[in-house]
Amino acid sequence: MILKVENLHKYYGYGRKNVIKAVNGVSFEVQDGDIFALLGLNGAGKTTTIRCILGLCKKDSGDITYNGKYKIAYVPEGKDLYGSYKVKKMIEITKSITQEFDENKCLKYINEFKIPQNERVLSLSNGQKTQLYLSLVLSQKADLYIFDEPTWGLDPVVRNRILDMIKAIPLEGGTVFYTSHILSEVERVADKVAIMHQGRILEIGYLDDIKESFCAVTIERSASKSSTVPEIDGYLYKSTEGEDIYIVKKAYAEERHLDFQPVPFEVLFEALVLGQKSQEQDKTV
Repeated sequence: MILKVENLHKYYGYGRKNVIKAVNGVSFEVQDGDIFALLGLNGAGKTTTIRCILGLCKKDSGDITYNGKYKIAYVPEGKDLYGSYKVKKMIEITKSITQEFDENKCLKYINEFKIPQNERVLSLSNGQKTQLYLSLVLSQKADLYIFDEPTWGLDPVVRNRILDMIKAIPLEGGTVFYTSHILSEVERVADKVAIMHQGRILEIGYLDDIKESFCAVTIERSASKSSTVPEIDGYLYKSTEGEDIYIVKKAYAEERHLDFQPVPFEVLFEALVLGQKSQEQDKTV
């Protein structure tokens, strides 16, 4: 185990009515060699979770455990660098403050991304700044790499290259913990996933196991406006005039002998994070 988070809470605001529960009882473990993705919509609490882990903001309660001997490399959501410095100066600075920094690897990345070394950082595009930041961090020798939305703002070609670089980290002995709201990249890279929404973890586990454990169930109902939708222990995904589609645990469907269909991950994710409120509504139509 390289990182363990137990019952983490972080609140913002004052007074009972104004408190925002940014992180509300979050627990998970990251094992050595994992690529662990914290997946959620913008505002789910992903960045706050990372900031608490790194001690960049004070948690209200909970425990965060990791081996103090581990080296951590971090790419924040806002990838700000010293704008007045040239790219080559940023490489020199990073080398001077980092114990194990592979300058040759960094230069390889810089050249691959076609980032001019004599250009000042402030003159770079947002995408180039992200590429530079990632090049500097990925050239560090660390035990745990923490990335907050690492591919945000990148074009598809560069994004795919960055994902390949992240995927290679465990092959070199590292571990990855990162956040994203892009389902396709999580499916491509992550071994384990925690789906986060409104400060809580809704599902957690190996990605393939999560996808396999859910299915879609269609419940027909009368067209009468006074009819009541049968109670289903699941997430209401879609309603039409004559039927409702729920995303439920496969074991639940099998136990009740319900007909079910496999569900794509994007549908599962949407049902988990958006279907919650549908369950709270009156189930009469």
